[in-house]
Amino acid sequence: MTDLVAHIREVIDQHAKPDRHDGGGLSCSCGATHLSDHSSHVAQAIVNRLELKRKAVGDKVRYASALVDEELTVLEGAE
Repeated sequence: MTDLVAHIREVIDQHAKPDRHDGGGLSCSCGATHLSDHSSHVAQAIVNRLELKRKAVGDKVRYASALVDEELTVLEGAE
């Protein structure tokens, strides 16, 4: 689980929310500009970093990746 937490913390550290607007929205310390929602920008960066794949399951959306699957297996004690 530590690796997963470390990945997420690294992304959050790289995407600190500056206290400024760039005229077209918010800016991010990663260099992204014209953001309408900084939280969504950071969440998408986490999804990208963890290489999560979006998969429709019925009427719900599920994200899966080898890293997350491995972490869940360890947490469930099914090593």
